[in-house]
Amino acid sequence: MKQAVIFGDLTSDRTSEQYPTVTLCEECIRGDKAKKGESQIVSIAGDAGPDDGPCEWCGEEDDI
Repeated sequence: MKQAVIFGDLTSDRTSEQYPTVTLCEECIRGDKAKKGESQIVSIAGDAGPDDGPCEWCGEEDDI
């Protein structure tokens, strides 16, 4: 599990809503990279911690 900065609500005045940081699993990250020009991930911010919750996109839980 990783913390990733993704494209969010780009019409918002708040940067945290335009580019939120969410928890994503490795499978969702790989799937997003395969989209090339239509990728939603801006950058990987680092490893997710045990309190960061499940994957934002698919709901997978981390098995730590």
